[in-house]
Amino acid sequence: MTHDALLGTRYVQLARNTIDYWMRPGAPSLSEKALRRAIESAPVLPGASLRLYLHVPYCAQRCRFCAFSGGNSLSWRDAQRYATLLVQQLHAQWGATPVRGQPIRSVNIGGGSPDLLGESIDPVLEAVRALPGFSDATELGVELSLATARPAFIERLVAHGVTKVSFGLQSLDATVRAHMRQPKTLIHLERVLSWLDGRVPIVNADLITGLPGQDRAGVVADLEALMAEPRITAISSYLLTAGAAPALVAAIEDGSIPAVPPPLDQALMRLETYGAFRRAGWLRRGTNTYVDPSRVPPKALQRMAGDECIGAASYETFLVGVGPQAVSSMPGVRLENLVDVEAWTHAVERGSLPVHVSKCSTVHQRDMALWTFPLRWEGLTRRQWDAMREADALTYAQRRTFEALQHEGLITTSDEGFGLSLLGEVFMGHLVRDLKCDAGRSAVDAYIAEGEALGRAAARGTAPDANALNDRQRAREWLDG
Repeated sequence: MTHDALLGTRYVQLARNTIDYWMRPGAPSLSEKALRRAIESAPVLPGASLRLYLHVPYCAQRCRFCAFSGGNSLSWRDAQRYATLLVQQLHAQWGATPVRGQPIRSVNIGGGSPDLLGESIDPVLEAVRALPGFSDATELGVELSLATARPAFIERLVAHGVTKVSFGLQSLDATVRAHMRQPKTLIHLERVLSWLDGRVPIVNADLITGLPGQDRAGVVADLEALMAEPRITAISSYLLTAGAAPALVAAIEDGSIPAVPPPLDQALMRLETYGAFRRAGWLRRGTNTYVDPSRVPPKALQRMAGDECIGAASYETFLVGVGPQAVSSMPGVRLENLVDVEAWTHAVERGSLPVHVSKCSTVHQRDMALWTFPLRWEGLTRRQWDAMREADALTYAQRRTFEALQHEGLITTSDEGFGLSLLGEVFMGHLVRDLKCDAGRSAVDAYIAEGEALGRAAARGTAPDANALNDRQRAREWLDG
């Protein structure tokens, strides 16, 4: 342990990325035919579950922190056409999986700003609700932007029985919000809360810690304000992931905005956030999401799947992701959809798999439950641990790391299995990375380094400071040029 160690742990900084841990190294020799074969032959194992993610790439804002900005478009006038193609890909990809017709655990529609679909959200929601396997036990979540949501859109969500609505606030501080290219005022918050009040069981607000110009007092004040708002029933507090946001790196590099807070302050922001949730009796029901059980009906609480990180829960999980930039994960296959909206559109129209083939993989990640468990509110059961060991899915290094993290107090142990201590939550991104095998860890590190390099290139003027900057399928043209 060094003298710079944070909060008595082995770490000297917080994780640089907590989003893209499911990625694998590229596979240039893959073919679309091989991918289709892998989807159709994915084994349905005990503990299998089916989850759906639908991506809407329209957004009226170009926030600096956004990890999903690479494919975002301002041209949502083609929303009707897009909704039709989104449903077309959903039917094609869901229909190709061997779990079609089985119970659907969750459906999440994110972006971007799905509210920009307007009335075209109707055929999308109708399509998912009509799928065999959708039931009252299925979580149905939709994201929206406070600045662009309208009452008619909320009415549509209520009419279709949406169970969770999420929106980003990130910070209540006008200066911090300006650094992130967000509206300085929150005049739309009261309106949206009044439209949603008592009509959707889970109303979730997103916050971020570690933003440029942010301090610990501001983080605490933001959290206290939202926890005191009775119409907000859940709060997600995310760690800023600069490695996934080149535009943020560029602005810090060229001095347009302040640097991020120092590591100790960032760690204390996370510690104080999780501590506040626990003291107030809020329950963890997602990677970074806590819910107030006194404000939520028991059935709605039970329905929460905790899928906000848009990744598979375990090797057995079938996650079907449709729309530009969405990712699918099934036993033995990972699909990364095309990021560019027009390229994705043309691929769906001609019946091709709308994926960037060389970014996909057909590797069986049987160790997945080990390194996803810090992100899962359910923890890791002893049955899962024993199954991975018996299948020889874990390397010696992975087992030793797991034991060391237990000894250091980051992972807790019970008769049922394993969970995270308060410090474990603070450093959960590190735990995920450390528990991966070498190839998976290298892919994550390369992604982070690429994002930082793109940010530096934009600061130099050799790459565009635009949404396309975060299209990693085009990254080499900016870095090699």
